[in-house]
Amino acid sequence: MPKPEEVLIREDDYGEIIRESTEETETKNVHIKAKNILAKLTKIDPSSTRSIILEKMTNQINDLFWNRNILNTLCWSVGSISNILTREIENHFLVAIIKDLLFLCEIKKGKENKAVIASNIMYVVGQFPRFLRTHWKFLKAVIFKLFEFMHETFPGVKDMACDTFLKIGINCSQNIIEIQEQEKSSLLEQILNSLKEITQFLEFRQIKEFYKTLGTIISNVENDQKRNSYLSKIFQLFYHNWVNNLKKRILLKDIESITETT
Repeated sequence: MPKPEEVLIREDDYGEIIRESTEETETKNVHIKAKNILAKLTKIDPSSTRSIILEKMTNQINDLFWNRNILNTLCWSVGSISNILTREIENHFLVAIIKDLLFLCEIKKGKENKAVIASNIMYVVGQFPRFLRTHWKFLKAVIFKLFEFMHETFPGVKDMACDTFLKIGINCSQNIIEIQEQEKSSLLEQILNSLKEITQFLEFRQIKEFYKTLGTIISNVENDQKRNSYLSKIFQLFYHNWVNNLKKRILLKDIESITETT
């Protein structure tokens, strides 16, 4: 299975993991053709497709079978059969896949391995919004995992985390807005209360993407008072950052003036 355009990292000829976006039309076309073929094969025999993928995914947990390229193609294949299986079978299938990926993320050592696993988690969850909308605990766990990935320094991981968060924000906004069972507040409110911590390591373009997602989610809040309150929290952080930056600039100018006079 060729690399999808949503995946922003790949392994080069020297075994190094690098950032790369898929811009070539030919590569995209090959992925689309392979995806369509696998989707048709899955419709013909969904049981065999599911069993083969699950078996090979389970093997990846064993160090003897661990291979980054195999994991990539497996996860890209999983994403290619979104909405092909019945909802019940898809639910069981995806729970097993995500659990294995999260377990791999915990047990595998090395930044490159973790970056590859992270990219696959983000790709898979981004392809199954229907599953996330009906599985609150998984949705919450995935979003908080994305926030962890936004702190990663490995090239491409933070970009993918922001892209995936946007995709989830578009498709699962109501779940994020509403207070879920056994929760004291909505996930949106929890995010807004942790904005500084979540975004502290993002670059400017990534911050823009992050706030675009928040804007998309907040635009679906029907209560005007709540919507304005959420927007106020965002602007308060902007104002706080602006004041801090202004103070730093004034301080630097004062230091420069003192240095010049001495």
